[in-house]
Amino acid sequence: MSADGDRLQDTARQAALALPGTDHGYPFTKHLDVYKVAGKVFLIVTDDPDEQIITVKCEPEHARALVHTHASITPGRYLDGRH
Repeated sequence: MSADGDRLQDTARQAALALPGTDHGYPFTKHLDVYKVAGKVFLIVTDDPDEQIITVKCEPEHARALVHTHASITPGRYLDGRH
């Protein structure tokens, strides 16, 4: 478990809940904290302290640029539009 990971996850959760119309729940599994707007998932936060991951939905071009620029960012396993 990482203090930086905890802070990042807490910040993501707070930012998501501050958005108007955000719904929050665990529709997939008790370990995936899911945030939606208008029924569409835009953020998933893991509740596993050994695997602190946030997955944020964004445009594919933007995602590729972020992956290329930052070593800590990897393609999302849950929000890939190809699946």
